[in-house]
Amino acid sequence: MLTDELRSIPLFQNLNDRQRERAAERLQEIDVDLGAVIARQGDCAYHLFAVREGRAAVTIDGELVTSLGPGSSFGEIGIIEHGRRTANVVAATPMRLLTMTVEDFDELASELPEFAGHARAVAQLRLKRT
Repeated sequence: MLTDELRSIPLFQNLNDRQRERAAERLQEIDVDLGAVIARQGDCAYHLFAVREGRAAVTIDGELVTSLGPGSSFGEIGIIEHGRRTANVVAATPMRLLTMTVEDFDELASELPEFAGHARAVAQLRLKRT
C-alpha cells in the first residue's frame, strides 16, 4: 500500500497514517525512461517527485552533485518557493516516480501545516548541502 511506502520517504515521514493517506490521494505514479530529463535547472517548478524505483543524477551548472535512489524526493524547493528548478535531474536508469503537482502540494500544505513546515525544513537542508 502506498501509505506504507510513504513512511520510508523522508518528506512524508513526519505524517501519521491518516495524513499519509491524504498525501497518497494527491500522488500520481509515472514511468521515466533512461536519460530522460525530469527537471531542468532554471525551469519553472510544477511538480515534486519521490523515487520508487531507479536512480537519477543531479547536476548543478553541469557538475554532478549527487545521485538519487528509492526513497529520495526532489523538486520541493521550487514547489515551496513557487520558483525555478535549482538543479538538473536526469534518469540514470529507467525509473518509477511518484509526483505531486504544485496545486496538490499547496492544498495538502494548507490542510496539514506540519507537512508544510517539514517540507520547508527538507528543502532548506538540501539548499545548505549544495
